[in-house]
Amino acid sequence: MVDGAQAANKGSVGSRLMLFIKKYWVAAIVFLAFSVLNVIGLFRYHWLFGGQDLQFHLQRIDEMYQNLINGSLNPYLATFDLNQLGSAVMSLYPKLPLYLFAGIRLLVGNPITSFYLGIILTTFLGLWISYAAYHSVRKDDSVGAYVFAIAYALSGLNVTYNFLMVDIGISFTIMILPLVFAGYYHWVTAGKYRMLAASMTVVCLSHVLNILIALMALVIFLLIDIRKINRQKWLNLGKAIGIAVLLSSSFWLPALHFGTSVEMTKPYTFPLNGISLWKYTTAALSNNIAYGFTMIALLGFGLAIIRYRHLTHFSKAIFWVGLGFVILSSNLFPWRLFQNTPIVLLQFPWRFLILPQLGFTYLFSVIGSDLLRRVPQRTYRLGILGILTLVVLGLCLNSQAGRVNFEMKSPEIKADLYPNSNQIPFVQGIVWYRVTNLQQYRHLMTYIDTADYLPKMTDDTFHTLSMQRAIQDNNPAVNIPVDEKSQPAGKTMTVDIGAPLKELALPFVIYDHHYTVKVDGKQVPLASNSSHILTVTNLTTGKHTIQVSYHNGLLTALILILTLGGLVAIAWPKQMAF
Repeated sequence: MVDGAQAANKGSVGSRLMLFIKKYWVAAIVFLAFSVLNVIGLFRYHWLFGGQDLQFHLQRIDEMYQNLINGSLNPYLATFDLNQLGSAVMSLYPKLPLYLFAGIRLLVGNPITSFYLGIILTTFLGLWISYAAYHSVRKDDSVGAYVFAIAYALSGLNVTYNFLMVDIGISFTIMILPLVFAGYYHWVTAGKYRMLAASMTVVCLSHVLNILIALMALVIFLLIDIRKINRQKWLNLGKAIGIAVLLSSSFWLPALHFGTSVEMTKPYTFPLNGISLWKYTTAALSNNIAYGFTMIALLGFGLAIIRYRHLTHFSKAIFWVGLGFVILSSNLFPWRLFQNTPIVLLQFPWRFLILPQLGFTYLFSVIGSDLLRRVPQRTYRLGILGILTLVVLGLCLNSQAGRVNFEMKSPEIKADLYPNSNQIPFVQGIVWYRVTNLQQYRHLMTYIDTADYLPKMTDDTFHTLSMQRAIQDNNPAVNIPVDEKSQPAGKTMTVDIGAPLKELALPFVIYDHHYTVKVDGKQVPLASNSSHILTVTNLTTGKHTIQVSYHNGLLTALILILTLGGLVAIAWPKQMAF
């Protein structure tokens, strides 16, 4: 998979980055303006428009924000949000993107404003990363780098993941994928491994399924290039893998620990159905993008067919791998055969389309740049480039307008949420609601109807606990209210007992033995029922205060040691290579 010029060998990563900034600061300003345009269609209302996972990720962001302001930098449990049950969602779902959004909120305060600013910054980083990744592979093709950056980072598919699906983990991996494959290129051509290690670390810390999708693509490219790999490159690949494992330990270590501690509630499964190629192609042509490839990517595919004989080995590999993933995503693949296998956790085969979107946009940029060089007049070239920029921005704004038009008449969240209330409706299978002020945002931060990452329990038990009610005698129908105050990795609960109780199940789940429980200031043995719900026994009549906190010093120490080891390894001078 060899293509373009070799990356520069001289200078450290830091010096090359500074040189890049000094040389391309004008481009950075332009990219910042484009990043604002990428959200302006929705941001101008200062509302939150309902998205499939908007509530879930906003609560994760709020959980991280609450932990940061209380001095907790790496929370394992969700105690402020997600029904305040002590869910291990903060350990079982990668949380790197949360730091960006929560960090911005620390600066600006307003959670609605900070959400949009987070997407602006993500887009800006995506533009810059796309430009730099392309330029590192094709050093003399600044035009192609610019085209690739705007066509990829401002695509309708990104608008979909930002504002329809609202999955910030996927958005982060889309942002970094160009660097992943540029890192692979530099490894396969020159044995360099740090870019690959760093970019795959970001993927690992952002989204679980995209880790597997990226690895799948990298393995396919590796098989294509297997004859080009010598002993030193294999060693360097081992270093890249080792560094990525070390640097991502803050995710996989807690995920492994909590994921194997108890039997979890299984995520909701959907029928595995491939996409209709005709439907997704016509959607791309009309810019009616859902989760498919875009018009620019489709043009890149068409140009690659027309110019196939002139493509390099690298570009041909991208073409065929991209086409393979399109077919894999489609109903041409017998997905129904895998419905009762672990593959069902993929949920939607269209998840693979982020790879063809990347590859075909790259081909559009490479071929388009080569064709543009044939235009004799510089003025004409600039004019064509200007028209293309306007087209890309127009398609981006049009995609945003589609989201606004769909949600504009949706109901507002005007009260706290509660189980089985149907307060968040669906239209055409899409979540349909608006949040127009901070009070409505606070309503959205109340009950959330997802039991993922919790120990397995009945729906009645989940609903009762989620409303901050304690269960008597293992019967959810018999319960009492709980006054609660959350803190990082713990919770203080007060109950008023009308008659002596032998056992009371409180709204907090237990995963392992690393919890400390106090009743009325006195430490008591940790106890939980068959559903792994915290229980206390022999309560007398009157008010009682129960405090629960989680401390796992060994897990924290292991993460710190492994992460520091990864940082040392990736920063180790080349002259002292290990």
